[in-house]
Amino acid sequence: METYFLPEERFFPFVLRLTEENDVFGQSKRHIRKFRLEAKEPPVFDGFRTVEPMKHFFMRAKEIVAKFGEPLDKEISPQVIIGARRCDLQALKVYDKVFLEGEVVDPFYKERREKTTIISVDCEEPTETCFCNIMGLEPWSDKDSDINFTPIKKGYIVDIITEKGNLLFGNSKDWLQTADENDLNQRAEKRRKATELLGKINSEYSNIKLEKALETENMKARKGEPMNCVECCACLMICPTCYCYLLYDEPTKEKMRVWDACYYPAYARVGGGANPRPDVMERFKNRFACKFEYSPKNHNLFACTGCGRCISGCMAKIDIKRVLSQLANAASQKEEI
Repeated sequence: METYFLPEERFFPFVLRLTEENDVFGQSKRHIRKFRLEAKEPPVFDGFRTVEPMKHFFMRAKEIVAKFGEPLDKEISPQVIIGARRCDLQALKVYDKVFLEGEVVDPFYKERREKTTIISVDCEEPTETCFCNIMGLEPWSDKDSDINFTPIKKGYIVDIITEKGNLLFGNSKDWLQTADENDLNQRAEKRRKATELLGKINSEYSNIKLEKALETENMKARKGEPMNCVECCACLMICPTCYCYLLYDEPTKEKMRVWDACYYPAYARVGGGANPRPDVMERFKNRFACKFEYSPKNHNLFACTGCGRCISGCMAKIDIKRVLSQLANAASQKEEI
């Protein structure tokens, strides 16, 4: 890994130069937008992650995956994502396990991953819904992206992590300067403060034993917050690790893939109408089992990154941190909640 300093006045020209050969997406006012050569404002890294997760860059919410009777000619352009946070980088590990390391490799996901360069950014001010620290992560990254930016006074510390990141700078590398001790000290202090803030935000849940949360089969989650669920599926659609999808055929002889969600009443229904999870509380429990029990067993990592998007998007104000705490306590006490 190579570490440099990029002056603030060089940052936007660098972004615009990237648009010459790539589709460039970055953070702007809490959302992700596309930047073009004629853009007048640079990406803005406001404190913490964007509203949208990165997953739609790699698996579209709806797309054609096959055509009957003719080859599918699908053009996938090179893209650069600027502003990914640690929680989103961790989420891509889940996707990689599912779509790249399984028995069958998803060709569209594979090509998009290969043609995507990710520039991550430190989280400076985690918000009250963030809990990546509970999931064993830090609010910054020195891996899993191609380049990492840390905003400091008068510019950015730039870590070039991969060869893909090195190639991305290309002709812009002469804009980079040596990061001195003062620059590195600023970064260390910013990271310390962000980590400390996360600790304060989640101090109530610092001792959650995640391995106990789904330990026993008698935990039906039939009391408390889960009973408020209205099955809107916002938590699943906005989750960066949820990857379930549905395939169906169109009259146009095209096979479509769309995002699916385990909260839908028909999600687990099989031929003949039988449904192993007809009750919403069974589907609620399945979501937690998928993320905190099945994924660790199958992939050796939690399918939750602590981004907090599900908390922000929930109409019923269900807090996953509180639910996990209740489940873990119930397991310890051998009580049904």
